Amino acid sequence: MTVDRARLADTLLEIVAEVSDPSALPGQLCAACLRALPIDGVGVSLMSGRQAGGRVLLGASGAIGHRMEDLQFELGEGPSISAVEDGQPVLVPDVLAEDARSRWPMFVQSVETTDVRALFTFPLQLGAISFGALGCYRSRAGPLDEVVNALVVAEAVTLALLQAQAKEVDGNGHRSWLTEAVVDYHPHVHQAVGMVSAQLEASVEEAFVRLRGHAFRYGRSLEDVGADVVARRLRFTGDELMPE
Repeated sequence: MTVDRARLADTLLEIVAEVSDPSALPGQLCAACLRALPIDGVGVSLMSGRQAGGRVLLGASGAIGHRMEDLQFELGEGPSISAVEDGQPVLVPDVLAEDARSRWPMFVQSVETTDVRALFTFPLQLGAISFGALGCYRSRAGPLDEVVNALVVAEAVTLALLQAQAKEVDGNGHRSWLTEAVVDYHPHVHQAVGMVSAQLEASVEEAFVRLRGHAFRYGRSLEDVGADVVARRLRFTGDELMPE
């Protein structure tokens, strides 16, 4: 069944216009996307620049969407990141296949422990500029027959996000909910990057790589490692990692 482009856009714009709690908006948009496509999970992420940690999860449907998007933030690689960087859809009918392993080795290694076996990501674009991604995840391997429908959904999500960005949470000039999301996503990680950068006398990019490497090596979440650094339970010094 073909997705009605105008009807879906109207549905998402209606969600933007009528939502009473701005923090609930991303989840409602993802739920609408999930209903429109034969998939098991959805995530919508935003790129807030090329700086370390410049990618934020706006919303997801259930545990699958959240887990896939968070893995990519923690590891710094994955299909949603590639879709934004390349400005092209990334279609992976078998996430455990060799081509996926060679492209995102750490990500695929982590995905093996989940139920996800196929994933399809689409850039959210304004002209030639990609500013985010729609990630679609499925527990069954195999191609996505509804690629055209997914492109329509990504286009509708882009329109809805642009409308949401233009709409202030209130009329007093406060930050929009999209700006709040960029600032508030993984706050410990962003603070820890600055602290590690100072400890190592290194760039924030190098500090972020060190944080990610430690989290991956010890099987911990990046947020937990960041919290330890902020609480001064963990300190990076040169090639050594020392408890405070």
